Amino acid sequence: MTTPATERRGLLAGVSRVSITPPVGIRMLGYTVQAGCSESIERELTATALVLSDGQSKVVLIACDIVFIQSPHVDRMRERIGQKLGIPSTSVMINCSHTHLGAMLPGWKVESGEQQQIQERYVAVLEESLTGLAAMANANLQPARIGAGRGSVAIGINRREKLPAGGIMIGENPEGAVDREVSVIRVDDLQGQTLATVYAVGCHTVVLGPKTTALSPDFVGPAREIIESATNAPSLFLQGAAGNVNPICGIGTGGSEQFDDSERLGAMLAGETLKTWAAIRTHNRSGPRRVVQSVAAISVWDYEPLPSDCVEFLGVASRRITLPMAPLPDRDAAEKQLAERRQARDAAVARGDSQGALNVVQRLYEWAALVAKTVAAGEPVTRELDVWAMRINDIGIVAVNGEAFAELSLQVKQKSPLANTIFLGYSNGCLGYFPTPEAFPEGGMEVIDSVRNYMLPSGFTPEWGPTIVNTALELLEELSQGRSE
Repeated sequence: MTTPATERRGLLAGVSRVSITPPVGIRMLGYTVQAGCSESIERELTATALVLSDGQSKVVLIACDIVFIQSPHVDRMRERIGQKLGIPSTSVMINCSHTHLGAMLPGWKVESGEQQQIQERYVAVLEESLTGLAAMANANLQPARIGAGRGSVAIGINRREKLPAGGIMIGENPEGAVDREVSVIRVDDLQGQTLATVYAVGCHTVVLGPKTTALSPDFVGPAREIIESATNAPSLFLQGAAGNVNPICGIGTGGSEQFDDSERLGAMLAGETLKTWAAIRTHNRSGPRRVVQSVAAISVWDYEPLPSDCVEFLGVASRRITLPMAPLPDRDAAEKQLAERRQARDAAVARGDSQGALNVVQRLYEWAALVAKTVAAGEPVTRELDVWAMRINDIGIVAVNGEAFAELSLQVKQKSPLANTIFLGYSNGCLGYFPTPEAFPEGGMEVIDSVRNYMLPSGFTPEWGPTIVNTALELLEELSQGRSE
């Protein structure tokens, strides 16, 4: 459907929050080497929804404290929310903070009966919670105004460190790309009081490392508390292009220092968000300058109210593209690989290796079994890229279903037709890492090892990155011209 831009309309906005803290005892997802399950709660995990409407179109943005929600779970949740609000499922965007200390969902790994039941119960409650959350935010709709701004914060560093002998490890690469932009959206009532603050940046939420046994939103938790204390309103953290970006303190290795780092990085992010938020005026602006005479001539101006009809355009556009994955090995190579992985697993069990080490060898064995099964089936391997975009006035949001490299975000922002463009990963699912074409010859975890952890029969190809950038720009161009789904 084509919706041409017409006269300005009023904005309605509603926000709501629910706890999505899972039961203690659920396995956490993020660190394969993590030996046990959750034992406590460092901070509550939350989901926050913002509903925007101009009376004709309606969009739902949901921010979740979870590593990701994969298909088919996320597809089902978006469909349920759409049905509840009477809108297409494509008008719903679910972004995950990617905290590595959130719940594991069914389907990620083979589980025992009890753990499987815990995860199945949790994902069912999560679906109901997000559906109810969106309905609450929709019920809270009230007249509003919106504005956007951009700051910059150095909480992340490119993690693809090049080794002297060749190869890549997860470390620090100060020369590597990082999108340090903090994108801020301020949604106020008609009196200028904040209803919701949206802030986005790309940085892995791994300050609290695998030795942490507590469920936690990581540095997003302290950032949220500071922002909401200052604004007296809920906030939504949206995770950006963090695929090759780690926090500047690295992955936590245990001890009190990592919790101190989490508080510090959260404070840095909150400070820049608030500085940007404070500069956004939604309800008034400076009027004409005039000069008054006192002891000296003084230049002053009065504030003028801004019109309540502030929406020039609100709409979404999305595209799902089926793309080929890298070629599979031949049958002999796949069977040999499976035998080697089986032998490595059995040897680790016989040695009595730690549970973390056993987790790794078991995961690699299951992956090799998947590869061999896929090769035997003789069918090409494809996956579905999901690119979602939204525009309200000069604000554009692009979201993809994977761990995008920072370079992809920077390219989209540089070429976007909209003045304020936000690029998100970990949205509406998560297939795996989306590297740049240049990263493939270098290798590294994001290119090679992650394929095994994500249980992909084969890896992505260099064409995926440019396809993401080009598709994102095409959708933003459509929306900038006043066309939406």
